[in-house]
Amino acid sequence: MKIHHYIKTSWHQYGHNNFVRFGIVGMLTLLFVGGALYNAQLHTHAAGNCGAEEQSYTVQRGDTLGKIAARNGLSFTDLATRNHITNVNIVYPGHALCLPGNSTTNNFAFQNNASVVHIIYQVFGAYGSAAVRVANCESSLNPNAYNSISIGNSHAAGLFQVLYPSTWYTTSQSARSPYNAYTNAVAAHDIFVRDGYSWREWVCQPW
Repeated sequence: MKIHHYIKTSWHQYGHNNFVRFGIVGMLTLLFVGGALYNAQLHTHAAGNCGAEEQSYTVQRGDTLGKIAARNGLSFTDLATRNHITNVNIVYPGHALCLPGNSTTNNFAFQNNASVVHIIYQVFGAYGSAAVRVANCESSLNPNAYNSISIGNSHAAGLFQVLYPSTWYTTSQSARSPYNAYTNAVAAHDIFVRDGYSWREWVCQPW
């Protein structure tokens, strides 16, 4: 009788508690996965309702927001704003994005901005081609580009969208304006060289 009582008591204490615990964990997992799928479907549906002067693009495997933007002569911030994307680091295959209707005729439109492109090649030399692609993706080659989203009390500013004042103050151009094309390019080059000739501090990549 005592043994039976012990087993019965242990089941109620251990078995029941674990059943409840695992049941709660399972339910939370289902809710999380279901919510993620719902948000993905909602996002796709919303972005798929493009305007009359826009065209829809379906995200492919290997795409990033920066790559899509660069291929269509946009900055990734412009593309994110157009499609109400809050996390620019995540984009899923199958999602529908809205692009300007004439984007296919504007691929690499930054090549027409000769003065800015010349400055970038002047500063980056052999890395100029990659640098132009990054700058086009980041700011559409606009030296006055400004991202209103705050990151640690700093904002991405200028041609290469360098964080100002935090990262900017670590460069040789700290005493100058980030909205000058040449000084922004020099600051970006400082960061690029400091990071071992890599673009790891930029969301946009040159390929």
